Amino acid sequence: MGSFSKAGEALAFTHSAVSHQIRQLEEHLGVRLLQRLPTGVVLTPEGAVYLAEVKVALKRLESAEMLLKEHAATRPLRISVLASFASSMVVPELLSFLQQNPTVHIEIDARAGIENDEQADVDVFIRYGKGEWPNFDSVKLLDVELFPVCSPEFHINHGPFTHIRDLSRVVLLRHTMEPWEGWLKAVGADLADGGDGIIPAGPLFTDARLMLEAACDGQGVALARDVLAEKSLREGRLVRLFQMRVPSPQGYYAYFRPGAISRASVRLFLDWLEETCKRLQIHQ
Repeated sequence: MGSFSKAGEALAFTHSAVSHQIRQLEEHLGVRLLQRLPTGVVLTPEGAVYLAEVKVALKRLESAEMLLKEHAATRPLRISVLASFASSMVVPELLSFLQQNPTVHIEIDARAGIENDEQADVDVFIRYGKGEWPNFDSVKLLDVELFPVCSPEFHINHGPFTHIRDLSRVVLLRHTMEPWEGWLKAVGADLADGGDGIIPAGPLFTDARLMLEAACDGQGVALARDVLAEKSLREGRLVRLFQMRVPSPQGYYAYFRPGAISRASVRLFLDWLEETCKRLQIHQ
């Protein structure tokens, strides 16, 4: 013998709310599940059959939930990061994360455009941009400054570079996300007459790493992000031109679907990544 009142207490519902839900279910099924008696309610034969099947279904759902949680806890942490940033920031520092978190396994995907694939099973994307990714949460990792660079040999052969107008004599390597025009305007070049005669018309790259390699090979002057050029500058493969450092309107972000943060491995990686980027930028 049962009662709607006891069921309501267990579910934190009122007596009438439980009764109403049962009636709706009976109307939906087209059978009576409970027999109402003056002293309470009892299952009808149909109700007993239905209850047995529901218990089996709930048990299966519980098992499925446990399997999903186990899978989420053990599957690799999947990171999408383009090769230019991966080689300069993420990969060289990754050993420290793995040492701190030996149970976390990481897969790195360096393919471009994967962020547009809704079927991509990626936990965290690291991208350069303005932090505007609809339906994603994001964390800013790094601000970026821009300045021209070239190889030491190119500097000797085509220098000296004492004024911005000296750039009009050389090939300017270009990147799709970093037009020269914005930097030239920021440093006061007169764009009304072509930026002191400067016409950025050199090879156009979609990969910042390849553009910097071209600069290292003496193919021209590149407008570099400090984050990506730092290693080549330190090794002497590149030299800076001028002392102007112009803040980029873009930056590096980690972004992820809102539900991803519930995974412990994602939270650990994001915390480590923020701290690592902050530390490296301070020491640049």
